Amino acid sequence: MTYDDIWFPLQNGLETFLGIPVIQAEGLGKQPPYPFIAIKFTLFGQGVGQVSEKLEGTNKVITQALESVISVTCYAERIEDAHNKTNQARNYFLGQGHYELSDHNITVVDVMPANNRDVFLTTDYERRAGFDVRLRTKLVESFEVGVIEQVTINERMEE
Repeated sequence: MTYDDIWFPLQNGLETFLGIPVIQAEGLGKQPPYPFIAIKFTLFGQGVGQVSEKLEGTNKVITQALESVISVTCYAERIEDAHNKTNQARNYFLGQGHYELSDHNITVVDVMPANNRDVFLTTDYERRAGFDVRLRTKLVESFEVGVIEQVTINERMEE
């Protein structure tokens, strides 16, 4: 599963649910008007549990659960807007998003409590609130393995 396989369902689902822009945090693009959501992957693709290996014909298939953690932060001019949109975003992951993301093979494992993430900017605060979400996906890697069709053994005795 690639970054985009996770990012696009997250972005599209949350943006549709909230009705405000959802962007990648710390990007180089222009910041949208307030309020907006920024998502940052703080952990991407850590293996969880046992690796499964099996042969399907001449293909070896390796499967493993991968865990990622995303940080979801709402940026707003007013603290109440940041808190309200943050709570709505949490509700997305706890409800509708849980089902929508599962259609893309993304499982919501845990939605952490929301907290204040305000930042002081020269003369005023940028109001922020946010939370983290643990997600799981499945890595499936398949490749062809060689098959030995014939073996010739030469025996030679040395004395």
